[in-house]
Amino acid sequence: MSLQTPRVLPSHLHAFHPSSAGPRSTHTVRLLGTVSALRGDTATITCGNHGDVTLILKPDSHLQMGKLVEIVGKVADLEGGQVSSFL
Repeated sequence: MSLQTPRVLPSHLHAFHPSSAGPRSTHTVRLLGTVSALRGDTATITCGNHGDVTLILKPDSHLQMGKLVEIVGKVADLEGGQVSSFL
């Protein structure tokens, strides 16, 4: 049996936050958006009118500015209380 991965909007990421999802729940989600910024090991995607999400990239990630992407990743904490997804 394969695991189902919900497609969420940035405003719903808090529901998959590691501390709120519970011990038996996975934190893996899908996001759809356009790459709006690339900075070293981070990227920002814009999810239409729903907001931006910061991604923590793995070294072998290949994103291009302005391209539409579907991201499958886990929700994690960032400094400053932000919730983010990473590849």
